[in-house]
Amino acid sequence: MHDNATSFLKSQGWDGATLEAISGDLSQRSYFRLSRNGENAILMDAGGDRASVPPFLRMTAWLRQAGLSAPEILGADVDNALLLLEDLGPVPASEMMSHRAAQADILDACIEILLAIRNAPPPPLHCPGAERLCDWTRVADEHFPGADSGALDEFRVVLKDILSRLLTEGCTVSLRDFHADNLMPLPHREGVARLGVLDYQDAFLTHPVYDLVSLLTDARVEVPPAIRARYIERYASVSGDGLARLRTAFAAFSAQRNLRILGIFHRAARVLGRTRHLPKVPRVYRCLMEATEHEAFRDVRGILRAGLPAPEMAA
Repeated sequence: MHDNATSFLKSQGWDGATLEAISGDLSQRSYFRLSRNGENAILMDAGGDRASVPPFLRMTAWLRQAGLSAPEILGADVDNALLLLEDLGPVPASEMMSHRAAQADILDACIEILLAIRNAPPPPLHCPGAERLCDWTRVADEHFPGADSGALDEFRVVLKDILSRLLTEGCTVSLRDFHADNLMPLPHREGVARLGVLDYQDAFLTHPVYDLVSLLTDARVEVPPAIRARYIERYASVSGDGLARLRTAFAAFSAQRNLRILGIFHRAARVLGRTRHLPKVPRVYRCLMEATEHEAFRDVRGILRAGLPAPEMAA
């Protein structure tokens, strides 16, 4: 641990605590669980990603004001990109989703959380348009093995048109990475607070379906199509959205998000040497192709398949 972190922990009264490195995401941030006299806390060292600290602090305040369980900020050294956070526990929801009853409880709570986020007055965040959302998928052109940019461009023409129409319906806050690894069960809390939320510094404004897509097409856990369909219907029922329109939105944003993730996972492996996400690629690819089964993509689904070889065929 570097000197700034050591000094920060001392200033917060956590010097001498036991440190345990926590496996992080694909960012340049590092996380450590601190233990001391039966107490725990989390040290976030964002020295490699300093720009993420101010939005993390702002979104933490917004989420907590909305009644959600974002971690309490116990201490901060913004200049050195160090934060001391409440520890929401060691077991993410992803480790419980294989149990049917637990999966139902988690997904039920998530629907409540998404509605709470949707109904809260949004903070001032950027709202990328359809062209920008499509541009984010170009990471697949660059890094997915065997990708054909020409074919993907043809697909994006249709995707952009669908997204453009959907975005006229209004935007809400998206935490962007609202998936089971970033959700922490808190059984001693109630209502929307019973799941902790993490990794929201990249929050933005977009169609309300975006985080539902993140949840139900999670690269890390299997959500069977029948359960996915059930929770799309549940969300439509409680939100008042028309089911047919919501299904179109789900398909479009699933296509956008999962195409982008395929590129991100391969970029992490090829550029950064981080290969641990590659086993998830077939699931992400399957979710992408399932999204294009929607009638809105009938004219380009074959083009996409030709331009993005199935993982077992890619070299």
